[in-house]
Order: sequence, then structure tokens, then C-alpha cells
Amino acid sequence: MRLGSGTFATCCVAIEVLGIAVFLRGFFPAPVRSSARAEHGAEPPAPEPSAGASSNWTTLPPPLFSKVVIVLIDALRDDFVFGSKGVKFMPYTTYLVEKGASHSFVAEAKPPTVTMPRIKALMTGSLPGFVDVIRNLNSPALLEDSVIRQAKAAGKRIVFYGDETWVKLFPKHFVEYDGTTSFFVSDYTEKSM
Repeated sequence: MRLGSGTFATCCVAIEVLGIAVFLRGFFPAPVRSSARAEHGAEPPAPEPSAGASSNWTTLPPPLFSKVVIVLIDALRDDFVFGSKGVKFMPYTTYLVEKGASHSFVAEAKPPTVTMPRIKALMTGSLPGFVDVIRNLNSPALLEDSVIRQAKAAGKRIVFYGDETWVKLFPKHFVEYDGTTSFFVSDYTEKSM
């Protein structure tokens, strides 16, 4: 059986539209939202073990620290802090890490690597989509479950200073904040000869 040219063209167009739809669905994934309960507060704690059930502990251990300060430096190379260059460029930070007075963590974000997708990846643990590049300049509130949302739900006092994108992503999460715009931050030094 032979297809007519009109039928063949229609099939080709339908396959192309389907291919484009599949590509766009993968390239611009729909945002993932946590359960509806996350909107109203923290997840309820796990139930206590029933009688006869084996458990290593029944109460939460006491916290190690009463306060936590998180310093996140975007695009800072880890060898400037932890390597041989760390002693030269950031001696006090290197001293705190070597002394054991602080804990360090190096995070590597997957592309796209602009501000909003990086923050989203670090705070939610999810992979950012390329549509987040478009949302970077006018970031909407982040509705996914995140470290900041959980800290606020646990009654923690969160103070923030840094890029205003954080304030846009987490409105009403910070007790005190000072969001600075990225466009007027001088991150380089010029020397005239």
C-alpha cells in the first residue's frame, strides 16, 4: 500500500511536532513541588517506635551547636581555601578549617551555572532546568521543599546578607536581610600602569 503525498506529509509533521514536544518537556521540565503539607509547615515527625520494635534510640540527640553561620561564596575556587593557596589568600578560613572549628563543603553545581539555578540546586538538592536561566533576572518565590523552608518551619531565626536573588526566592523567610544587587558589585581590581 502506497501513501499519498498529503498523508506522508501529515505523518512527518505529526512526528516532528511530537519530537519537539518531547524535547521541550525534557529541556524545560515542569517545576516539582513538595507535598501540600509543606506549604503550611514542617513535615510531621516520624512516629515513635511501637512496643516491641527494635530501635537504637528513641529521642533525638542534642544539637552540637546552638548557632550556625553558613558562609556561601559563589564561584570561589576550593583551592583558594583548602590548597596551598589557601594559606596565602584566606589564611583565617584555612586556620579555622585546620583547627576543626568549622566544617567545609565544596558543592559543584550542574549547568546552567547562573545565580538562581545554583541557589535552587544547593537549597533543594534538585537539578536546575534551563528554563531557570530565563527566570534568573526576575526570580519567582521557590515553592519546592528546601533547607531554608525547613529551618523556618523549625522556628530558626535566619539572617541573610548577600545577593537579592535569595530574598526573591525565599520571601518572608528571613528575620533580617540586606539583598544587594549583582549588577553593582565590584568583583575585580584594576591597576593602572
